[in-house]
Amino acid sequence: MKRIIQGCLLLLAALLLPSFAPAEDAATAEAAVSQPSVSVAQRELKKDKDYQSSDVYARAHHIIYGSKGPVGPGGRTRIAVIVNGDEALVSEDRVKNDIYAQIRQKFPRESFAVMKGTDVNTRLLQMAEDRYAGQHGTATVTKDGAGTSGDVGLVSGAISKDSIQKEDALDADGVPVKVQPRGTADLVRKDLVSAGKAFDYQYVLMVTLTEGNSEFYHHMVWPLPPIGSSTTKPSVWLRVRFVDCGSGDYLYRNDIAAKGKSHNGFPNGRAFQDAVHNAMKEAMNDIAISED
Repeated sequence: MKRIIQGCLLLLAALLLPSFAPAEDAATAEAAVSQPSVSVAQRELKKDKDYQSSDVYARAHHIIYGSKGPVGPGGRTRIAVIVNGDEALVSEDRVKNDIYAQIRQKFPRESFAVMKGTDVNTRLLQMAEDRYAGQHGTATVTKDGAGTSGDVGLVSGAISKDSIQKEDALDADGVPVKVQPRGTADLVRKDLVSAGKAFDYQYVLMVTLTEGNSEFYHHMVWPLPPIGSSTTKPSVWLRVRFVDCGSGDYLYRNDIAAKGKSHNGFPNGRAFQDAVHNAMKEAMNDIAISED
């Protein structure tokens, strides 16, 4: 009988002890449960560059779909858009805005959730970093080692001037990589498919901008003294990669060259915008949208 009473007392103590846990331990446990997490923001392309989405829409979407659900009502087709390329082109806001505007027009919000593929781009850059460092080591080449005449060379991983000229100076398409981060220069179709699938995209659209040659004309105006004007026509390559993450194939792949025009000066943002606009228009016209 004595042993039975002792057993009951021990059982009662085991049940009651958690209720008397120190307040500090309880607070620590609660803080651990409510600790915030960090992730890449889901950013859908705006209707236009000045459009501001409402907080009400964002809250309603989170309630309906949760943090990992499809973006937009009805689980619209998700497309990740990545724009990259030469510094002189991607640093021009008017160039990027023109690209986004044409994509928005081609893929209406009612049927497509066209996202700035920051999550996909992050995954691609991680893949490129791991692959490039593994193939070429970890050395960093300065302007002397890279043989450049300007700023420090940002080509990371190569260890000799010759290797840069023969291997690292070109991207996967054989196009020269200038004094800028290599970015996704070494990645191919299967890498875009893999990164798109990782974040539940149906398609990944990567637009890479590359400067071409420029034509310069000088026009003389008479009579004497000679007064002249000049015209510059810069060429731009628009390299479009549009992959279907389901099939693993390109839905559309093209390299499109186009010209812009500027007067009395070097190529400027307006000239680049004109060239990119014409090339992007051709690419969007090549893509057909059909309802299943």
